Amino acid sequence: MAEILSQEEIDALLSTIGKEEESSQELPETLIEEKISIYDFKRPDKVSKEQIRALRNLHDKFARNFSSKLSGFLRTIIEIDVASVDQMTYGEFVLSLSQSVSFNVISLHPLEGSGIIAVEPDIGFVLIDRLLGGFGATFQNIRPFTDIEQSILLDIVNLMLGDLKNIWTPIAEIRFEVIAQETSPNVVQIVAPSEVVVLIVFEVKMGDYKGIINFCLPVITLEPILTKIGTHDMLSISRKEHTNRVVDILQILDNVLIRLETYLGEFKIDIESFLNLKPNDIYILQKSTNEPAEVYCNGVKKFEAKLGKIKTKKAIKITKLIG
Repeated sequence: MAEILSQEEIDALLSTIGKEEESSQELPETLIEEKISIYDFKRPDKVSKEQIRALRNLHDKFARNFSSKLSGFLRTIIEIDVASVDQMTYGEFVLSLSQSVSFNVISLHPLEGSGIIAVEPDIGFVLIDRLLGGFGATFQNIRPFTDIEQSILLDIVNLMLGDLKNIWTPIAEIRFEVIAQETSPNVVQIVAPSEVVVLIVFEVKMGDYKGIINFCLPVITLEPILTKIGTHDMLSISRKEHTNRVVDILQILDNVLIRLETYLGEFKIDIESFLNLKPNDIYILQKSTNEPAEVYCNGVKKFEAKLGKIKTKKAIKITKLIG
């Protein structure tokens, strides 16, 4: 005969079953949340995170070089930093720009396609004012750039393209050239709005003013060289470039002229005798000919030497390197 459970035992069993159901319902939810990763099929990531990192490192170097060149060009201190490197659709890039931007379409020969350098007006007018001899100020009411102002900004864009060509040379020999200038981003469409582009955003600071210069490259244009863009490849290229640069610098230094001066000694003279100095006057130096003479290289003491002569010419013989 089956054992009859008491009411207390029945209640204990029911409470245990309720707890097991709660734990079994909570566990799958936790596991599902951990496995979920968001993916937007409208915006597939065509450029890997490693390639994005490599592009950032590449343009960080460009920003340092170009800030120095632009500072010398404008004769004032310019700071340029890479604000971000992202991939997005071309339509989103155009929507992110202001309506009064300096929109420069650039060719990327031998790659098929074009890129964009967009100078925002908040920094564009500051650069124009500086180029025209001002202190570098902007207008309170931003307006579209005139054709003359676009031509003035073209000098800075071309300067920027020269440095970009040097930075990209280890990856590919790209000839950057401005082929069109517009004041509205809606006038020119280099790729379809749904195409993915890489956007490098530079923040430019000059005095109290700062603004943005955008550098946009369509991924479809970069595809032939995309495999060459990677952190490991960039590191090996950087080491090779550094070695080549050292060799180039040493070759240039071989032909540099420097001034060598030998300090023979000194003597004291009063003002009256100094004023009465005349040719063939002889004064004795407070230094023996056996003591080493100090040799200066461009004003810096570098050697010790012995005094002497070769045939009819005075000479020194280097005996010791200092420092």
